[in-house]
Amino acid sequence: MNEMKEYLKKLLKGEVSLFISFWFWFIGLSFFIEIFFQLEFNQNPFIHKNLSELILFFAMFIYAILIFMIIFKSANNYKGSRLWSFIAKTVVSINLFFSLSFSIDTIKFYFLEDYAIEKEIEDFKQNLPIQVDSVSVLIDIYKKNKTIFYNYQLFDVSLNRDVDKNRFKKQIQNSLCEDESSLDLLKKDYILDYEYINEKEEKVINIQTSKENCGKSIYDLEILNEVLQKQEML
Repeated sequence: MNEMKEYLKKLLKGEVSLFISFWFWFIGLSFFIEIFFQLEFNQNPFIHKNLSELILFFAMFIYAILIFMIIFKSANNYKGSRLWSFIAKTVVSINLFFSLSFSIDTIKFYFLEDYAIEKEIEDFKQNLPIQVDSVSVLIDIYKKNKTIFYNYQLFDVSLNRDVDKNRFKKQIQNSLCEDESSLDLLKKDYILDYEYINEKEEKVINIQTSKENCGKSIYDLEILNEVLQKQEML
């Protein structure tokens, strides 16, 4: 135990060889951390805001600062080629820069709601177009202020009559008012704007949904979940 403490002290002072500091403590450890993150995100493809993940990101940033200091001290103490010392400093400096940028994005994502939603939309757009069902394709999604716009293309769907359009609108709004992720946005006063075009790319119908369209029942699912959680605790 004492030997480990002494070794860590030497490491922090830059007294461990640059070869070990760079290839093991920086490159090797960073590789294993990257593998861990990839496995974690593959198991949880959607980022969830919770304290444990925020602590993990913070620990990663602290590691980037520490390894930066360690490599710089080891490089300054290095007696060999100045080129190798310069390369080690350059690489670890770039790593710190990207870690700082990532940390800023993470802080924005966790504490700025609009930024988090915009980030999720940007990531989602990379998978477009998406076949939603046999007659509709999501071709675009974007956000302006408190409105999120969804553009769909319909195939083999006739909405020429007003009665058909009203029925279709009601179906869409009912599905949004029953979907948990949509409800979460509506409760935060976002407006969901759905625009549909036909095969000829002509506008067919535009449907805007706010929390008022869902009525008082918008909080029913939330109340139900609270009741179920309390029952599980009993």
